[in-house]
Amino acid sequence: MKKRSIILYWLILIVPSLVIAAGGIVLLRGEGERLAQVERSSARDRARAIAETVQVTVEAVEHDLSAALMRIPSQSPIDALLDWKDANPLIRNVFVWKPKTGLLYPRNEDSATPEERRFIARYQSLFSDSGRWFTDSAGGGEIPESGLARRQRRDMPGEPEMQPQSMVMDIRSLRSGRRQLQQLAQSKFKTDSEDHGAGTVSEPSSEGWIPWFSDNKLHIIGWVRKPKDDVVYGVELELVTLLSQLVVDFPKSAAKGMVYALVDDGGRIIHQAGEPQVKPGEKSEVAVSLAPHLPHWQIAVYMDDRNPLVGAGQGFVILSGLLLGIFLIAVVTGGTLLTRQAYRNWLDAQQKSSFVSNVSHELKTPLTSIRMYAELLDEDRIKDPEKKKRYLQVIVSESERLGRLVNNVLDFSRLEQGRMKYHLEEMDVSGFVRGIIELHRVRIQAAGMTLTEEIPEERIPARADRDALKQVLINIIDNAIKYASDGGELTVTVEVRDGQCEINLMDRGPGVPEGHRKRIFEKFHRVDDSLTTPRPGVGLGLPIARRILRDHGGDLIHRPRSGGGSCFIITVPLRRSGASLIQ
Repeated sequence: MKKRSIILYWLILIVPSLVIAAGGIVLLRGEGERLAQVERSSARDRARAIAETVQVTVEAVEHDLSAALMRIPSQSPIDALLDWKDANPLIRNVFVWKPKTGLLYPRNEDSATPEERRFIARYQSLFSDSGRWFTDSAGGGEIPESGLARRQRRDMPGEPEMQPQSMVMDIRSLRSGRRQLQQLAQSKFKTDSEDHGAGTVSEPSSEGWIPWFSDNKLHIIGWVRKPKDDVVYGVELELVTLLSQLVVDFPKSAAKGMVYALVDDGGRIIHQAGEPQVKPGEKSEVAVSLAPHLPHWQIAVYMDDRNPLVGAGQGFVILSGLLLGIFLIAVVTGGTLLTRQAYRNWLDAQQKSSFVSNVSHELKTPLTSIRMYAELLDEDRIKDPEKKKRYLQVIVSESERLGRLVNNVLDFSRLEQGRMKYHLEEMDVSGFVRGIIELHRVRIQAAGMTLTEEIPEERIPARADRDALKQVLINIIDNAIKYASDGGELTVTVEVRDGQCEINLMDRGPGVPEGHRKRIFEKFHRVDDSLTTPRPGVGLGLPIARRILRDHGGDLIHRPRSGGGSCFIITVPLRRSGASLIQ
């Protein structure tokens, strides 16, 4: 598999994925901003609805109080105003003012109450400006009035003037704060029999409401001037009573994480609906002004991450991000798996190609030797009996080598297809290993290696396939002769450990390089797989040996030998008494 092909494949895979990811992130960010905008718009609409309700309520209260002021009786108006103030919790103070004369009530005298003195001090600059209140008919001026009051007053029929004896009120029957305010503002005086029908309003009059700031606090006063009269009658609203009823217009509950608050001109929260508690100085998401009736006051909306809209938006973005991440991970994982699979297929193809070449070479070499010596013997060209014997030994040795190679290939094929059958039988491992070593002693010594045996004399019973175990031992011995003959030593030991029989074959050769130690049991793997290597092989001996032993319940392990060389450990399960043989 060419490196250029892999790079091109990953470019084709990664570039579109990154483009999709970037587009997805942009879309998610836009969707998050859209959800946040929807959230703010919804909160703003509800805050505006609350603000409009508050403003309409305040305007209606002001209109009704102005209408009541317009019906103050002509006789003893100050007494009527005082009685009205005592009976109506919406009224904090009353006053009577006349141009050029000034305040007729309250007067800044010793008999004035502290509240009356504070009232005079609070509005001193207002009352001293006569043009603000009233201009005579020659001047043609008129003091502004509220829009709703003006509209409703035009259509209002005349009503009888009211007396100050008592107020008709029943607060307990009110169903809401707004209705209670309206009934308080619309409270009427019962008429006296002698004044019945007096004071009917039939001509346009002047009236108005003035927001007034004193000591950075909002105060509101209302006034009226009857037709053909220069006397001004007025009241100061009791904001505490007004606000205590206005807050009823707030929602009883708010969505989790959202707070609707009434904020005064100093930034203080007068009332709030919803949780959590707003911290001082916290900035609101939405603010709707209550001007002109309550200037510098506002309905504010505060939100945090627990708000459902915020949570829904964040949840959508998080979920979409997770899905996008899963998509990218799936793409990258799929590409990685495909690349690995392609690489494995390429390795398998390389290994199979190398295997075919090695097998062909391995078959060709012994066949060439067998044919050459056989032809020499057949032509009777060799007269020396010793040479004839040596040539015959070469033919036998090469034939055995050829047989082992063919058997390895056949065994590997059967193992891969699961068709390998074993005929287990009771055997003495000590005697079996001693016999295999004796058969190959000449080969080992001919390779220039000193053979050392540490095999116990006592019998070690085991259950195994004799031919399969013989093939394992021969494969390990062949490897030692091919790769470790320069070390000059081969040690074979047999011992019982942890319920298993261990056969150790140790040499003093160059050992297995560290980078190949985990791969020597892979099929077709060889440390040197070139055709020119002086050590023949196809890379099947060790994989077949390990597979055979694992099928027996044992294993084949390689460990570096202390002092140099390799140690191959063969483990075979011991025979258990009473166990039957596996066929």
